[in-house]
Amino acid sequence: MQEQVIHNRFKDAPWFPEKEEMVMVGGAGGIGSWLTFFLARASFKPVVYDFDTIEEHNLGGQLFRKKDIGKFKVIALYDIILDYCGEEINTSCDKITSNSPTHHFMFSAFDNMQARKDLFNVWKKSIPGCPVTPIFIDGRLIMEQLQIFCVTPASMDEYERDHLFNDSEVEDAPCTMKQTSHSAAMIATHMIGFFTNHMTNIYEREIVRDVPFFYEFFIPVSFTDISNAEPLVKLEDNSILETEAAPSQELEESELSTLIDDTEEISEEREEVEE
Repeated sequence: MQEQVIHNRFKDAPWFPEKEEMVMVGGAGGIGSWLTFFLARASFKPVVYDFDTIEEHNLGGQLFRKKDIGKFKVIALYDIILDYCGEEINTSCDKITSNSPTHHFMFSAFDNMQARKDLFNVWKKSIPGCPVTPIFIDGRLIMEQLQIFCVTPASMDEYERDHLFNDSEVEDAPCTMKQTSHSAAMIATHMIGFFTNHMTNIYEREIVRDVPFFYEFFIPVSFTDISNAEPLVKLEDNSILETEAAPSQELEESELSTLIDDTEEISEEREEVEE
């Protein structure tokens, strides 16, 4: 009864699950904790993997409570989802390996490249014989810079070739400039928004909503970069076919640098006024 009341406001949405729709989430930290909450609220069935425990500094950007410190993240998240959504989610404290179960709907909410690679390789196993278009949604967050990749079989080669690199190539942010709750929740809402667009296209059996291959948002200057893709088209027999992604419409590096410089100048002027 409680579940029906929760879903009454959106049960006629075109993406609302026609049956129990399981999704797999890798990571239960800043992105993953909020993402799991939103997925459960939207009536999807998350299966969450994370072997990490909660430390006090995690509370600044993750959906946990003071009393959760010291617990496994997935155990605390199970209790939170049950309390706020009335849903029992499936969780695992196991590390993702080549032997981990796969699923055709998968979210990467990890904070390191190796974990993303491992999860992506697990996802690829779901593609052969899958009756619907699989999707792998990868969220990346550094303080106020949000990046999301929506990967389908049509775009997975580009993703693997150009966007999966070694952790040593990633510049680490200062420990006091890593994450806030509002930016973590913000990227999670965009990830589930792209997923519900994907589910709408599957249920409608044609492209009616946009699912970009790449999406980026830079909070200080409200800068958005989107690389569009059309993962589904409707054929005469109502089957589904994938198409190649459209080319990215990116700002030149010099243009983005100018935007960032302008933001820094505005910040300096505000500091002078305050002084």
